[in-house]
Amino acid sequence: MSVATEKLAKLRRQLAERFPSAPRISGRTLPTGLATIDHPTGGLPLGAVTEFVCAAPSCGGQLLIGQLLAATRAQRIRAALVDAADAFDPSSSPPDLLVHLVWVRCTPATALSAADLLARDANLGLVILDLRRGAEAELRRTPSTTWYRLQRAVEPADLALVVLTPQPAVPSAQLRFMLSRSHPAAALTTERPALATALSPALQRQRLQVALAG
Repeated sequence: MSVATEKLAKLRRQLAERFPSAPRISGRTLPTGLATIDHPTGGLPLGAVTEFVCAAPSCGGQLLIGQLLAATRAQRIRAALVDAADAFDPSSSPPDLLVHLVWVRCTPATALSAADLLARDANLGLVILDLRRGAEAELRRTPSTTWYRLQRAVEPADLALVVLTPQPAVPSAQLRFMLSRSHPAAALTTERPALATALSPALQRQRLQVALAG
């Protein structure tokens, strides 16, 4: 067994010991607390890839990550963030929202492999793959087979996989939302939770029907 494999196995054991009673979500979706996502779809579908295209500067990608961390923390679900450009600032989130988070800092070249590995971890209920700051040319050159392999890794899992991109890039995405409006400078004076709950990502693609809670 390699050193990296041993470390991963140890991390999984530590997560299972620290969060022994984390429940899974009914209805095959993970509610986000954002009406523009939860109303039409019930939340993020489990066993599927959801893409959020952050098409403008300061359009709310970091706010979205913070909202997803808050939603998973409230539901006692473990989450992982694959940070391909070292863009996540943990000091911007309350410490309580980070205790359930596995933060993987890596390069764009290894980000997809890291996400594929985490998508197979039964301890996790959400994996976020942040590719917003990667080179768009490199993203376009990613083979479609790579994305479909990632989708296949997620399908048997009770887990939602979210990919943040600067342009539509994930052909296997079952849902695609677009964030295309930059926040004005005045938004800096508004509390982050209020800005997060006001996010309005536009639904661009829906390839699957999800069971809405009734």
